[in-house]
Amino acid sequence: MAKARKQTPNGAVVLKQNLKDHEIGQLYLIGGQESYLKEHYLKKLVDEVVDDTFRDFNYEEFEGNTVSLDQLTNAIDSYPAMAERRVVVVKDLDVFKAPAALKEHLPDILSDLPDYICLIFYYDTIELKPDKRTKLYTLINKVGCIAEFSELERHDLIPWVSRHAASYHKHISNDTCDYLLFLCGTSMTNLVTEISKACAHSVTDEVTRKDIDAVCSKVLDAVIFDLTDAIAASRFDKALAILHDLIAQKNEPIVLLSTVARHIQRMYAAKLVEEAHGSEKQLMEMLDSKSPYYARKMRDSARPMSVSWLRSALLLCGEADISMKTTGTDREKVLELLLLRMASEQKAGRKR
Repeated sequence: MAKARKQTPNGAVVLKQNLKDHEIGQLYLIGGQESYLKEHYLKKLVDEVVDDTFRDFNYEEFEGNTVSLDQLTNAIDSYPAMAERRVVVVKDLDVFKAPAALKEHLPDILSDLPDYICLIFYYDTIELKPDKRTKLYTLINKVGCIAEFSELERHDLIPWVSRHAASYHKHISNDTCDYLLFLCGTSMTNLVTEISKACAHSVTDEVTRKDIDAVCSKVLDAVIFDLTDAIAASRFDKALAILHDLIAQKNEPIVLLSTVARHIQRMYAAKLVEEAHGSEKQLMEMLDSKSPYYARKMRDSARPMSVSWLRSALLLCGEADISMKTTGTDREKVLELLLLRMASEQKAGRKR
């Protein structure tokens, strides 16, 4: 019988347990897409180890692109002052691709960390990509903790949004939470601001969709719904105005094209599921979404569109992509022409 492979513990769970047990380790790598959680747990780690009274003596921070071997070793070798431990944070140094002078010594440094040190490599603007093929990864996994914080799933975000609204003495229903996540995205850093705005706007104990619509900022995916809905309603002028607003907000045309193409693909999937009389659950699976609101919104958006128009729109997106990647092409004009051709196809389809 084959031996079961040993599972690597979830580093984020390990970090949380360390904090809960007040047993902080000597080495942590903290990264991931969710900045809010990364910052939250970095602060908790530092606060757990370092007393504010002696922070100047027991906390050191370095930028990864400037830290030298001598600076790092001196910081690690320095004893804590009037405390049991000290923290050293190195921001945005990819330990798996460190400069040669540092990389050569890292295994020795990390395998012999003093008991009084909590060394944290914090991945802020660069991505944490552990190279599991290396001896360094094996060493870090043995002596430290690699904690990656991804964006939370809907089922975790909704209670978090509710708790955040409750801190402003406001209630928000699950359906309204879902609407907020659709409109404002799932970044907790961004949601903190948007929840605050919606709660401040609400004049009752309840946060409503009207409050959200009045003051919250839409993410790009939500705006693209407005754009394709305008085309469905034969409102080319409105679709073009939305496009110009997005460009004025410094969105790159190639990113906008990619987002529009992805949106059309999802509308096409939603249309096929509807024509096959599929369930909402099947639609969510097809869209790779766990949000019933998003699935319903996509279904409703696709409903006025014909299958032939959706196929044609996908082909037009492909042609626009080729055109946009041609040297010297005015990318904004390519997008405008794409919307015009989509609107023309939709109008022609209505007349047939």
